[in-house]
Amino acid sequence: MRTGNIFSRGIIRIFLVLTLAAAFSAPAEARKKSAREPERVKYVFFMISDGMGINQAYGTNLFNSVNGITDTPLNFTTFPVRTIVTTHCANTLITDSAAAGTALATGSKTNSGALGVGPDGQPLTDLTEQAGAAGYGTGVITSVGVNHATPGAFYAHAQNRNEYDLIARQLIESKVDFAAGGGFNKQKKMPFTAADYVKAAREAGMGVYVGKDEFSDIDKSRRALLLASLENNDLPLAIDRRSGNEVSLADFTSAAIDYLYSNYPQGFFLMIEGGLVDQAAHNNDAVSDFYEINDFASSVDLVLEFCKAHPEEAVVIVTADHDTGGLALGAGKYEIHPERLAYQKESKNSLTAKFDALKDSGREVSWEEVRELLSESLGLWSEVEVSEEQQARFRQLYEDIFIKKENSLEKNWYATNSRLVAEAVDYLDRAGCFKYSFSSHSGAPVGLFVSGARAEEFSTCSDNTDIPEVIRKIANY
Repeated sequence: MRTGNIFSRGIIRIFLVLTLAAAFSAPAEARKKSAREPERVKYVFFMISDGMGINQAYGTNLFNSVNGITDTPLNFTTFPVRTIVTTHCANTLITDSAAAGTALATGSKTNSGALGVGPDGQPLTDLTEQAGAAGYGTGVITSVGVNHATPGAFYAHAQNRNEYDLIARQLIESKVDFAAGGGFNKQKKMPFTAADYVKAAREAGMGVYVGKDEFSDIDKSRRALLLASLENNDLPLAIDRRSGNEVSLADFTSAAIDYLYSNYPQGFFLMIEGGLVDQAAHNNDAVSDFYEINDFASSVDLVLEFCKAHPEEAVVIVTADHDTGGLALGAGKYEIHPERLAYQKESKNSLTAKFDALKDSGREVSWEEVRELLSESLGLWSEVEVSEEQQARFRQLYEDIFIKKENSLEKNWYATNSRLVAEAVDYLDRAGCFKYSFSSHSGAPVGLFVSGARAEEFSTCSDNTDIPEVIRKIANY
């Protein structure tokens, strides 16, 4: 059952009464003008930064400003409409991405883990289906697997989000015009690979493009599917991109806008998900989290450029499906030091890979060598002071891993990292006075930021299910 805020409803009633009174006291000609239905919004950009709590967005602004990345706040945090929405699902106050994605895609609550179906298991109609039925173009793009929970909520109907094979095949069978993602998530105990889905998509008449080099030659006469690779589910984390040729969310965004506007100048709906924000937060890796939010904002920039050319016809809606990690700003002290985080040069995942390479080298690895690697990658000792107590803890973990050959690992939903690396990154975060509360989702409200045509109509949204209802209204789906 959807919950409402009695106080908010009371305020809205008062506002409506005052508005009606003002309208009837105005001249008749003015009343005619105000009663005229606004033009339909033709281009809808629904952007979801998966797992981005309000503190993560604000923390990114602090990190960017203090470390000279930019003095300008994140673009979406300056949008004219800025409010918060609740995210609970039908059977729990703490949602997962499937239930939250379903709420954002359909306007209906469902149980945790369910995708595109209600608590009764019956399919729900989503925004892409409605936009397509109305004759408009549709697109779904993400930085993670194209059959993952949040993108899947915009085209699939499954009892369980982990039915990756079913979800992949529903994408291929759907009427979504343009889809893009890192790759395909593989379902456990199922033999099918990404190559099998690519083959099925081509047999269904889709144009499939794998790797950045192929994105510049898309056949716009067919439905399109863009993938970063067939080997990985996700794009590389932004902090770990090195060659300059890795696929980014912005690459997908640019290609999607070009494709959809070329084919559907009469209007389109495009969902854009920054899925790796959630993974960095699950990993309790603040700097990687901030880099992902900045990367997501790069796609927002591209959308805003389009909106500038269509100021009366386009709207961009930015939100999150839920908060992940419960990031604290201050971490128990009345101070914060984002400048100390500037020395982190790679993610926990990347640094763990380097430690694994050392372990597998077949030679004796000294404590000095491990300490130097932590210093180069995180700035510990060289730039950020390490207490004697913490150094002793690091030294003990080194001996457990490299001398005793113990399997000292930290696992979360998406990654398994060396405990030494995990503790080193956590120590750096705490030195900057940032700290995650846990590695799972929280029930905190998330931000809703809107700019463009009829943006003000989103100002009354108080729950995630309100957002698609307003989209339907202004786009006339």
